[in-house]
Amino acid sequence: MLVSLHTQAGPLQTLDDLLSAIRSASERFDQGRHVEVRSLAGHLSALLHGSDALIGRLNLGDAMTWVDTAGVPNPKTACSTAGLTLMRIRSRHHGAGEFVPKLAMYPPAPIRTRSGEQIFSGSRIPFEHWWTNPVVKDADGAQYSRKQLVLALGDATDAESAAARDALAGNPSLGWVVRGGADVDRPLSGSPVVASVRQIGYEVLQSITEQRDVIDARLHLPG
Repeated sequence: MLVSLHTQAGPLQTLDDLLSAIRSASERFDQGRHVEVRSLAGHLSALLHGSDALIGRLNLGDAMTWVDTAGVPNPKTACSTAGLTLMRIRSRHHGAGEFVPKLAMYPPAPIRTRSGEQIFSGSRIPFEHWWTNPVVKDADGAQYSRKQLVLALGDATDAESAAARDALAGNPSLGWVVRGGADVDRPLSGSPVVASVRQIGYEVLQSITEQRDVIDARLHLPG
């Protein structure tokens, strides 16, 4: 269930309640309940998306920068890319691989920005870049941003969310996560989309942690 954004406890309490919901959904995901990714996506959407997004209402979007652990896929590389994830090989399953979120397991290695420059993984970038940069590219070259992944797995009914859901559902290699149906029993760990949304949750919480002083100052709260 999504946290209501209409509380009487003040802006900081509203933010902390939503961050607590993101943290709780992330913890349940890490315990193996991968279906929690949909709750996580819903909470992220409430924080980040649209005219009613909490960061917009609190004027935090441009005041903060956002942790980037993925970078932008290299346009010269034809292979598929899932920059927010790692591939883990399961020896008990005949070497089958599964996508897992990086969480904090990323080296300080160079990643690409949208301008083609390089920064270290874990650096912070402006919100608009972070939210709309491509982070997943399939073998056919179709690319998806954090925004598209979050909206596709969330339950919002606005036009942008529906478009993101339709775009992902139409992808032959990734869309089964949205479509369900014949693939309903397929392990969610087989999709980079699911692990990517979990990593987006990590990036959001890390961004908030690193800039709590910015938030408090923006909301005119005492240190």
